[in-house]
Amino acid sequence: MSQTADRYSKALFELAQEQGNLEAVQNSLSDIRKLIIDLNDFRQFLSNPLLSYEERCAVLKTLFEGKVPDIAYRFLLFITYKSRLNILKDIIESFDRMYLSHTHQMRVYVKTALPVKDEDKALINQHLHDKFRQEIIANWNLDPSLIGGFRIFAQGKLYDYSFKNQLDHFFQQTI
Repeated sequence: MSQTADRYSKALFELAQEQGNLEAVQNSLSDIRKLIIDLNDFRQFLSNPLLSYEERCAVLKTLFEGKVPDIAYRFLLFITYKSRLNILKDIIESFDRMYLSHTHQMRVYVKTALPVKDEDKALINQHLHDKFRQEIIANWNLDPSLIGGFRIFAQGKLYDYSFKNQLDHFFQQTI
């Protein structure tokens, strides 16, 4: 993450907080991040050096004016003017970290070999809440290659309780 992205995200965060718009801006930025991840055309638009400022603004107006909070829309125009649209994803990720810290939340990513019942998800979420002392936002995904068990990625660490991992360790020790 660049210091530039952190500075821009901090400025937006503080402005959104002052205006009481923090939640709405967070939700809009999350939606924009999904666009960046899911749409190759949008990613290419963000980094295309051949587009003029006016062309970029016209596209942003079509996509976002009236659909995101005004502060978020004006921010997109501002970073376009500053030729920083190419780091929008980094700005959004930095903003997200600040928002989660501010609201005492954390994201965790859980991969399981088999579908998990809602009661078991709630139990795992509660255990993670007790361990990290933060509200947990869990993203659940299936990964049959784990054979059984699960993996949790939280705060930059991987907690691997998969059968695949246990088998790998077993075979490494027997060689």
